[in-house]
Amino acid sequence: MPSQEQGFGQLPAIRSWLYAPGNNARLLDRVMHVGADAVIFDLEDSVPLTEKSSARRVVAELLHQRVMARRPVVAVRINSLQREMSEEDVRAVACPALKALRVPKVEDPEQVRGLAELVAKAETDAGMEQGSIGIVLGIESASGVENAAELAVSSRRIITLSFGAADFAADIGASVGDDQAETLYARSRIVTACRRAGLRSPIDSAYTRLGDDAGLERSTRAGRALGFFGRSCIHPRQVPIVNEVFTPSSAEVEAARVIVHAAAEAEQAGRGAIRLEDGRFVDAAIVRRAELVLRTAAALASESVGVG
Repeated sequence: MPSQEQGFGQLPAIRSWLYAPGNNARLLDRVMHVGADAVIFDLEDSVPLTEKSSARRVVAELLHQRVMARRPVVAVRINSLQREMSEEDVRAVACPALKALRVPKVEDPEQVRGLAELVAKAETDAGMEQGSIGIVLGIESASGVENAAELAVSSRRIITLSFGAADFAADIGASVGDDQAETLYARSRIVTACRRAGLRSPIDSAYTRLGDDAGLERSTRAGRALGFFGRSCIHPRQVPIVNEVFTPSSAEVEAARVIVHAAAEAEQAGRGAIRLEDGRFVDAAIVRRAELVLRTAAALASESVGVG
C-alpha cells in the first residue's frame, strides 16, 4: 500500500475515481452522491466530437456550483495533449472546485511541461492560488510506459500516474487476460516510476467487465498487492468494491498496531531484532509498511470518505 501523504495539493487518500460523461449534466450530478472518493468529469472518450464544446460548458457550470464542496474530490479528464482542444478544456474548467486534471494518452514529457505552464496561466486568470490544480498522467501506450520515469518528474504538479490497460494492450497487440500477465511489466514500471519520483502510488486501470464483481475484486486486490492505490471506475456499482479493497481491514490494522508497538518496545530497550509473540521476526521494511497501514486507515477515517 502506498503512502497517501505524498502528492500534490494535500489531497485526501482516494480509493475510487468514478468517470462520468461531461455532456450529461443529470448524470454528473448523480455521481456526486454514490460514495466515490473522486469523480472525473470526462471531456474525452465518452463525449462525441460534435458535443465537445457543450460538454465543456456543462462541466464548467457544475464546477462553479461546487466552490465550497469538499467531497468528493472533482477532477476533469481533458482531451489528449495531441489535440488543440485540450487547451480550451483547461481554460474552461479552471476554478477553485477543480482539484485535478486527468490527462489521457501521455507520452511526451515536453508536452506535460507545456500543459503545466497552461494550467498556471489558467489559475492566474481565474484568480486562484498558484499550484491549486494537480495533474494525473494517463499511461496508455508502450511509449508512455517506457517514458514513465521521466513523465513522473516532468512537473511539480504531477500527483501520480494512472494506467490504461485496454489501450496499452491494444498498442502492443496483446489480449487482456484474467491474470493480467500481459500488463505486468507496464504496471511494475509505472509503480516504480511513481515511487522513484516521490509521487503517490499510481491509479489502477478501469475494469471493463461491468457485471463481474468477483473479477473486479480479484483484479483490484492484485493491483493493490503490486503497489497501486486507487482505481478508475466506469460505473457506480464498482465503487463499493474498490473502496473496500483499498481500505485497510480491521485485521490489517490490528496486525499493524502489534508490529509498530513491538518495534517501539525494541527501540526503547535498545534491541535491533524484533520478534513477535507468534515467533515471526520483523525487520525495518515490515515496520514501515505497518506504519503506512495505520496512516492510511487514519487518513480515511478522518476524511469520513464517502459522499459529499
